[in-house]
Amino acid sequence: MGKQINYWLGYEDFLQIAGAALESGCVIIRRAPGKEAVYGRTADMIAADQYRYFFYVPEAGDLMGQALPLERRAFIGCTAAGNTWIEAGFSHKNDEKREIIRNRLYVQSGFYDDKGEYVPRPVCVTKVYNRLVRMVKKLAPYTELTDTYVSMNDEDYLQEKEWKHKEYVSPQFLRLKLMENYRLR
Repeated sequence: MGKQINYWLGYEDFLQIAGAALESGCVIIRRAPGKEAVYGRTADMIAADQYRYFFYVPEAGDLMGQALPLERRAFIGCTAAGNTWIEAGFSHKNDEKREIIRNRLYVQSGFYDDKGEYVPRPVCVTKVYNRLVRMVKKLAPYTELTDTYVSMNDEDYLQEKEWKHKEYVSPQFLRLKLMENYRLR
């Protein structure tokens, strides 16, 4: 369990979020599938072709006893290490499928230690997370969108219906959705 905000933000916008994380004292962790994690304190380690990152908050502890470099399993599920970082990423578009892939900021609520006792997320991680969420909301305003879907309900089976929803979408990706019919996924 945890808190998250889903959004559609591009690489350039994400660099601003990473900059705010760095200003908050975070270390950026980049972990490509099947590769060792890379750690850094500058935004130049944000690669345009790798969409998922972790902002480690050193004030929260020494990755809660985890040794560096982190083992692959430290990134999966609610772990002690997960109590010290914020998962983050940026959206990317697939021109072939005409879709934009969503990303998020995520922070876990806590974890259960070996004794079965609950260890909540440190307050310092929550403060950094909240700062980053405020920045996301500035870069990707809350926008009401209308999409269509085919109903599967008995009373209007196979009829096309409208669905109104609100999403955090950057102006860049909103233009693609509205003007060039890209789908938000």
